[in-house]
Amino acid sequence: MLIKIDFIECLLLKPKDFFLFYTKLKNKLCNSTLFTSKPSNKMDVDKNTYLFSDVPHYIIPSFNTSSKTVKVITLNTHMGSMINLKNYKNLDEYLKTNFSGKSRYEFRNYKKRIAKCFPISYKVYYGNIDKKEYDRLFTIFPEMIKKRFDSLGVEHYALDIWDNYEENGFSLINEKRACLFVIYDRGIPISIAFNPILNKTLYGYMRSYDINYSKFYLGFIDLIWQLEWCFENNIEVFDLLKGTYSYKSKFTDSTYFFQKHIVYNSKSIVSISIAAMYSIKLKSFYYIIKLLKKCSVDTVYHHYKQRKEKSKLTPKNKSYISTEIDYETNLFDSLSTIDINKEAYSFLRKPIYDCIYTAKESINSVLVYKNNNAYILKGEKKCYLITTAETL
Repeated sequence: MLIKIDFIECLLLKPKDFFLFYTKLKNKLCNSTLFTSKPSNKMDVDKNTYLFSDVPHYIIPSFNTSSKTVKVITLNTHMGSMINLKNYKNLDEYLKTNFSGKSRYEFRNYKKRIAKCFPISYKVYYGNIDKKEYDRLFTIFPEMIKKRFDSLGVEHYALDIWDNYEENGFSLINEKRACLFVIYDRGIPISIAFNPILNKTLYGYMRSYDINYSKFYLGFIDLIWQLEWCFENNIEVFDLLKGTYSYKSKFTDSTYFFQKHIVYNSKSIVSISIAAMYSIKLKSFYYIIKLLKKCSVDTVYHHYKQRKEKSKLTPKNKSYISTEIDYETNLFDSLSTIDINKEAYSFLRKPIYDCIYTAKESINSVLVYKNNNAYILKGEKKCYLITTAETL
């Protein structure tokens, strides 16, 4: 019998099983032990063959078995990316080493700009989180992920098993085996990142943000903040895992292979046969993937799939056109203000926040007026007319 285990998901969703499979994990990059365990139950390699997926190559496992006939087949699969924080003294040195002066100025400006426009606050939950706030965040988090990925025209795998994340996250945070980074605007979460931790390695596992604030570079603000926290808390490796995203190529300084580990009994014909079959199957699969990538077939396929999903998820969208108008207009005398914090006007938040970004206005200093089928944003310095148009 073949038992399949995903390394990271097991760490997050089934921590008790995780400690059953391993007695020790070592990080060869840091030359440190991630954890040791002495579980009473052991893996039954006499009856089962085990397939461990998505194990970072820099982790050296000691499997929980007393059998002297156990063997392991190791296969490289996908590429992962990471930041080796041991190479830098602090955040400033990391930024100076990897980014130009212009880029560093832009990063600082992102944080200043959003702070000027909104009363932003930052909170890391690590070792302690109130259950009521946890429940609130883990209700908002999947909604945030869905809206963002719907806007991209793709689906997110985590939403299908969200109950499992929600069930385990609370204890992981309180036991310092995961942390939650939250950026708030007026007490409302606008960016959330959930990262498991093994000793001095932090895994950038799951993150999202409110797309109404997409103009404000929340992804960069959040990632630099996480890096700062890592340096302050002696984290030595920030592993950004799998996935091809532009921000990863900008921030990571190292790549590595994810591996599959096939653990089998070398004295069992059945176990040897299962291990050999899956080894050949996986080697063939990843060889074909490698060839397809050389021909850029994967890029074409992903673009096609994204367009198809986007047309399916968002067949018709409302777009908003914002035009700067004369600040001295007399329109305001005959118009009434609206409250965009009310759900009825939630559709206006993104175009209004976009205008606020451009005008560098504070949300507390602007008024929004309804003018027939259009809206007017009046700030201290500028005014914008916001109109809608239907697009297919």
